[in-house]
Amino acid sequence: MEEVDTVLEVEREFTYPRDVLFRAFTEPAAFSQWFAPTGWHVVPESVELNPQLGGRIRHTKVRDDDPEKIWVVDGVYTEVFYPDVLVTRQRISGISGIDPSRPVELRVEFTRLGQGKTLLRIVQGPYTESAALDYSDGWESILDHLQTYLESSKDNKR
Repeated sequence: MEEVDTVLEVEREFTYPRDVLFRAFTEPAAFSQWFAPTGWHVVPESVELNPQLGGRIRHTKVRDDDPEKIWVVDGVYTEVFYPDVLVTRQRISGISGIDPSRPVELRVEFTRLGQGKTLLRIVQGPYTESAALDYSDGWESILDHLQTYLESSKDNKR
């Protein structure tokens, strides 16, 4: 059995200020439009985001070509410092290889780079090494969707 001791890290630079990215992670209407890897979608009615210490984060993802495949993420915010960092402790169910009884931490850092740019850093785990690799690929896809969402939204000023 694989050890559950791997933490994944993903970074991406965006040409948007930190507050725009922070809102994309904390406003349910925005979050539901982009926060899923390719082939999946977030059920908008399932999104519950209360970004304050002890506030709840919950959402459901459904596979586009097989609605029987469902992930549920349920957790609490353990750190919220606008617009610098969000940290949640989550239980994830519906994904093989991830024990829903074992919480994972998701840390999202928003670092100002100047000229309206932000470095987004995702740190998540612990996972098995194979699950961390899968999740890392998933995050790359999710961040592609975030970029598309930001480009198409009229509310996101650079």
